[in-house]
Amino acid sequence: MYRFSERLTDVRVEAGYSQKDLAKELNITTSAYGYYEQGRNEPSLETVRLLARKLNVSTDYLLGIIDEPKHPVKYEITDGFILTDTELLTVKQLKAKQLLSELSKNPIENVDKLVRFWQFMNKETQK
Repeated sequence: MYRFSERLTDVRVEAGYSQKDLAKELNITTSAYGYYEQGRNEPSLETVRLLARKLNVSTDYLLGIIDEPKHPVKYEITDGFILTDTELLTVKQLKAKQLLSELSKNPIENVDKLVRFWQFMNKETQK
């Protein structure tokens, strides 16, 4: 449960809660809550669920099963073509900047150019 106690502390601090605040939300004493963060006691499954909801993270993240605070959401565009939340956001940004329509005029050639430019820029930033 070490990862749980460490992550619980981190997300609580990031969310701006004190131990006293969360203890009150859970209807437990501050010291009982503090034991969760110290790894001295383990909360019930219901308490883990409530903590995740209050701290806006997944229970899997708190338990150390995944390393992102929330499960990635995936969108199936067509059969076998799926985008994650961040990939979809990237496409939306390309569209908002009019770059998507420019790339679409000659997709194969323009995407190849974009990839070469991206590789060049990454090499320059590594120097």
